[in-house]
Amino acid sequence: MKLSWLLQLLIISAFLLLGYGTVAVFRIPLPGSVVGMILLFVFLLTGIIKLDWIERTASFQLKHLTLLFIPPIVSLFLSPSLQQIMHWNIVLILVVSSMCCLLGTAFFVEWYEKIKRRNGQ
Repeated sequence: MKLSWLLQLLIISAFLLLGYGTVAVFRIPLPGSVVGMILLFVFLLTGIIKLDWIERTASFQLKHLTLLFIPPIVSLFLSPSLQQIMHWNIVLILVVSSMCCLLGTAFFVEWYEKIKRRNGQ
């Protein structure tokens, strides 16, 4: 059963709020968003939540996730004090961390595809 994108977003947001609530009640030393993601993962594994129910909205969010990181990076470069002190350090860190993320993702996808081919899927 395919749900509308708004209902899918509400389901994902409900798990985010559930994560924040769980952290507040049980005083778990983790961010609420991480706890919510773990809870959503458990619900997906157990079949309580079907992947079809959230897949379209989750894919859209993942596709545009990098846009959320642009404002903090721009603000780093617009800050004169940070620009003078750590300009090249920030650029180097951004380039190296981006390359590590890209390479890590590429290796994981290759590994995953190899396992899928081996299992005949």
